[in-house]
Amino acid sequence: TLKDIAEQVGVSQTTVSRVLNRDPSLSVTEETRKQVIRTAAVMGYKKAIQMQAGEKETLPAESREVRVGIAQMFDMKELQEDMYYMAMKNILDEECFGRQWSTVPLFRDEHQRFVRNNELPLDGLFAIGRFTEEEIANFREYTDNIVFLDSDPDPQKYYSILPNYHLAIRLAMGHFRENGYDQAAYAGSVCTFGHLFYYYQADQMSRNCFDPDLVLDCAMNARGGYEAMTAFLKRRGSAPKALFIASDSIAPGVLMALQEHKIQVPRDISIITFNNTVLSEYSNPPLTSVEVYMKENVRAAAFCMELLWQGDTRGKRVVVPCGLVLRDSVRPETNEHFAGKGETCLCSDCGEKS
Repeated sequence: TLKDIAEQVGVSQTTVSRVLNRDPSLSVTEETRKQVIRTAAVMGYKKAIQMQAGEKETLPAESREVRVGIAQMFDMKELQEDMYYMAMKNILDEECFGRQWSTVPLFRDEHQRFVRNNELPLDGLFAIGRFTEEEIANFREYTDNIVFLDSDPDPQKYYSILPNYHLAIRLAMGHFRENGYDQAAYAGSVCTFGHLFYYYQADQMSRNCFDPDLVLDCAMNARGGYEAMTAFLKRRGSAPKALFIASDSIAPGVLMALQEHKIQVPRDISIITFNNTVLSEYSNPPLTSVEVYMKENVRAAAFCMELLWQGDTRGKRVVVPCGLVLRDSVRPETNEHFAGKGETCLCSDCGEKS
């Protein structure tokens, strides 16, 4: 404790505290300062060990407010089109508020650099989404304590929190197969959501049914989904029997294109989305979707930030499981009525018993 250190050195507890917090107004000899740090380090005081080793201080000073920055991949206009990242930001704000951390939003200026609205120091920074090397270097101008949500730029250098994309694809494709679909199309940005596409492609190739023509590479928004599906239907003349959509934000555009071509879900096409936001829950029909546990992702990010403050700076990747929420957008593949004796017909055009 500070009392133990003070008794060993022969100074007051206040002096010890001010030395360890690098109080510039403190007037003590250099020898006394070094003795306080040496003694505290020997006693296992982590902050003193870091100071003695010449490391940059990582723990926020207890005497002031903890401030963490939040940077988003998307700008405000793009966020309005993506419920997932907007919800992630809101949940992160709530988590920080509960921990009594002040959040400081960072925005891109006219030069595409991330800036804040004041010059107060940041104790850490949460980066939501995917960022370039230049943008990450920009973050490090504010702090070295960076935790990435939904991306993994360098697992040897940074903490990152990711949904289990592999599990997400296994759940989605497994549900398709349970309903008779070995082959499924993919709608989403192949680059932006590279993890999802990688596992989708691997799944389809493992069953010898991967078809590049079934990949609707599009922007991660409703407009991108609409344009990609419209072009697909014009090129192919019909919809795929099953479709995995890489983000709920794409789904409204895809559904609009299908409706314009009189294609019904799930009668003509079965759909599963990724994210499970209100866009899938209140769609018509409600869409089966992979649930990303955003609260668990955010709590893991906050825990990792505390590890950084404790001096544990070796990069780590935390992978959070997903779940599948079943709704009305997937039906068993069948050419005629369901043949099961005594079962209700699955054809949407009738309700007869087979």
